[in-house]
Amino acid sequence: MWKCVSPEGIESYLFGTMHVRDKNAFGGLGFIQTKIQECEFYYSEMDLNNISDPEFVRFQIMPEGQTLRDLIPEKKYLKLEKSILRSFGFYIRPFDHFYPMILANMIQMSILDHHSDLILDYHLYQWAEKKGKELRYLESAKQQIELFKSIPLDIQIKSILQLGRMPNKAKKQLTTMLEDYANRNTRQLYLRSKRQLGKLRHKLLYERNEKMADKLRHELCNSSSFVAVGAAHLFGYKGLIRLMKKSGYTVRPHMIEDEY
Repeated sequence: MWKCVSPEGIESYLFGTMHVRDKNAFGGLGFIQTKIQECEFYYSEMDLNNISDPEFVRFQIMPEGQTLRDLIPEKKYLKLEKSILRSFGFYIRPFDHFYPMILANMIQMSILDHHSDLILDYHLYQWAEKKGKELRYLESAKQQIELFKSIPLDIQIKSILQLGRMPNKAKKQLTTMLEDYANRNTRQLYLRSKRQLGKLRHKLLYERNEKMADKLRHELCNSSSFVAVGAAHLFGYKGLIRLMKKSGYTVRPHMIEDEY
């Protein structure tokens, strides 16, 4: 968590989340909630009440009835299906109409502990909503899905085939990132995320960070807000922390107290 003070002296918070249900991501929850309570507005990456909306689900599905099985040779598909089932216990066929990168994310998330019924982001979002905080969003759900659509299918297919070829490597990467998050080594988590994204980091991190920072630099100057955003968006030369500092904000670490 980072305290972010505008040039006008308004205090807000930047909090790096992880989009998981695993109990290791929920440390210091009571303290985090007190900081949400102190603020007037709550920002999430998108309107999380829309994630089960049929329209949002439709945006995640490939057009014209396409499936992953249509896009790769049958032999490769069957090999992928077998590898994913053996390594993750996940049967891909009912979900292979989703964009490959979305499907890959579903597969990887399946190995984590489901301590909570809700991912950390949604848990905090609902709590803020129940406390009567005005909800604001850094991106629309449609913008996030259009982002996936803008990534060429051949790159997405390559990504999920690699997951099938090296499932143990993918598992280790995910669990290591969760350990980084639980230990609050979020700078290291950012570096791992950046490496894993490869060339896609420009589209999935840097360009989005610029847009998020542009929105926040104008809106946090007059209102105390709690901003919950994926932890990988915070760090680096093009991360939100540096971009907000560049805009004249004072940004300092704010220690989360587990014992609160």
